[in-house]
Amino acid sequence: MKKRRIRVIFCMISLVLLISSVSILAEERDIYVGDLINIKVDTLLYDEDDLRDKFKDFEIVDIKDTEEGYILTLRSFETGKKTVKLDNKEIEIDIKSTLDEIDRDEPYEGELNTESHGFSFDYSYVFYLLLIIFLVAVSITIIKFIRKRKKISLSIYQRFKNDIDSISLEDHDCFVKMTLSLKNYLQSKYQCSIRGKTCDEIMLEISPITNLKDLLTDIKSWLKISDYYKFSGVVVTIEQKQELLNKLIALVEKIEQAKEVEV
Repeated sequence: MKKRRIRVIFCMISLVLLISSVSILAEERDIYVGDLINIKVDTLLYDEDDLRDKFKDFEIVDIKDTEEGYILTLRSFETGKKTVKLDNKEIEIDIKSTLDEIDRDEPYEGELNTESHGFSFDYSYVFYLLLIIFLVAVSITIIKFIRKRKKISLSIYQRFKNDIDSISLEDHDCFVKMTLSLKNYLQSKYQCSIRGKTCDEIMLEISPITNLKDLLTDIKSWLKISDYYKFSGVVVTIEQKQELLNKLIALVEKIEQAKEVEV
């Protein structure tokens, strides 16, 4: 029964890959002025305000929250190439004008005669392409599954420490990562919903938590400083970044100690 279930899952994955791959091969259209553009952002490093700032050159029609990140619906009425940097990746979007498609120096003259070009296509390339996509997809799924199981086995505090240890102070988005580490810690420990929320909204959400009563002022102060560094545009030194990181670690350690006292 278990083997049969595995075979069914395998067939479903293959079918999805086939359909999606054929769709990608069959259509590669240009993006024109006013076209709706859907972009899936699979990262937890940014909240909604960060994404609005990153895509400020576009009109944001809609932002949908998903388990892995966000789905953005954008459009632009300005032509040209626009580049958006997310973490260490760049997204380049080329907006074209519909007028460019009908620009000609001479009148178009059609011909009634047809001409055969002897076009032939080797479908073995499609097979190899699908095979590569399938292997990559399976590998990514297995790696994510292993990492997820390893992460689940860690305590909430250990996960927080791992997140903090992975932050580089040279990174432009280090404040975003610090804030996200604190949000994930509080959300996991107290089952509260604070992802994508502002400082005031977070404080409103966690204020009823008895264990945090004596630390609410410290939490709000840290969030305010982090937001100031993120959005004010001031130049922040490495020393200031390190100081904010140390305050975050000390704050979480206080929360851990408060929990132990309550127990």
